[in-house]
Amino acid sequence: MTASEKKCQEELVALKKEFEEFVYIVSHDIKTPMRAISNLTTWIEEDLGTNADKDILDNFRLLKNRVERLEKMMNALLELSRINSSEMELYEVNIPKLVNDCIKMLADKSNVEFHFTYHLKNENTVTLGKKLQKVLFNLLDNAVRFHDKEKKNVFIEIIENETDYEIKVSDDGPGIPEEVRDKIFSIFYTVNSKDIVDSTGAGLAITNKIIKLAGGVFQYTPAVNNGSVFKFNWPKQ
Repeated sequence: MTASEKKCQEELVALKKEFEEFVYIVSHDIKTPMRAISNLTTWIEEDLGTNADKDILDNFRLLKNRVERLEKMMNALLELSRINSSEMELYEVNIPKLVNDCIKMLADKSNVEFHFTYHLKNENTVTLGKKLQKVLFNLLDNAVRFHDKEKKNVFIEIIENETDYEIKVSDDGPGIPEEVRDKIFSIFYTVNSKDIVDSTGAGLAITNKIIKLAGGVFQYTPAVNNGSVFKFNWPKQ
């Protein structure tokens, strides 16, 4: 490595550190006034009582909803900035159990049928357990949250290879329009309006960064009959 390349690398590391510190400070400092706005709104609602004008109460609820959404977005930005430095412990996990644990964590599993396909030489593996759990949860949550049918089908397939695992999470939902597929890994981007589906739009961006950190590749393809297929490889440690 030349002196010029070494200098550029050192500057890049310094810039990344500066960015992470900036995001942390901004996220932390903004949370306090956001909570104050939410609390003040609640107090004013209580002072007005139940006889207050319905439009006023609706506006207060909308205000609190927007503050809550902003706080979730700040939390997501903070999480994205700290991916390289947090939850980096290697430990043994049981892969089918990890998938089941992620499903249990989902907020709404009503009318969802999960289909499992495992081709594993050994169900247990030593890996970045928290990171893999976050990736699987995000993809399962995404498949359920954005599904548009009354009965939802979600498919999980995991194949163990010599050096990695091929993991695929797919569904029979609405899929992603071709014209916006290049945007889905961008932070805060959502196909649907955030007023229609409650989402920060950060899940896929966080997932993509974690997979890159682990040394894998993440890709989206449309399913044969609409729906979405998210596929990635997770290298063995």
